[in-house]
Amino acid sequence: MSAFVVRILLVLAVLVLVAAAVSRMRRHPNRSAEVPARQRMPKLVLFVGILFIAGGVLMALASFTAGNPDGVLWPMRIASLAIALGGAGFLLMYRNFYVEPRGDEVAFRTAWGREGLIAYADIVTFAVRASGGQLRLTVRAASGPRLRLNPNLYDLSPLLRANEFRQHNGRWPVRGEMYGGTGTIRR
Repeated sequence: MSAFVVRILLVLAVLVLVAAAVSRMRRHPNRSAEVPARQRMPKLVLFVGILFIAGGVLMALASFTAGNPDGVLWPMRIASLAIALGGAGFLLMYRNFYVEPRGDEVAFRTAWGREGLIAYADIVTFAVRASGGQLRLTVRAASGPRLRLNPNLYDLSPLLRANEFRQHNGRWPVRGEMYGGTGTIRR
């Protein structure tokens, strides 16, 4: 019975640590070291990718080093490669993705490496919806780029200020208008 209690306590400790990490991620977005204005995916994605690669490599070592005269280990070999490739996919997504809200535009790169830039004056769709208990922000430009992400994980305050400007004035701000730049018209 004591081994069962120890397992329960370990599971609870891991859940508490994960909850603390998630709450910290919401308060402090993960910033890029090269460009501090760029916000990256949560580090949890990096850790999951590393765990998948480590698990896939361990499974591959176990399955490829054991004798397999009757072919029983082929499913384990295939699964180990699939898990390691999935982990590499998580690392690739973590490496590629960023969002950088600026004063007049939001620059971003998707998880698969496609870069985009949406000027606030070019936004045709701005929607916040609840999906699966989480908020989902969708921003689409007239020229085609689309950004979808969870606004609770990233600091999008310049974009939200531009949306407040739109709600107040009935249009999106042009370049420089939000901060008294060249686009400001004073009357």
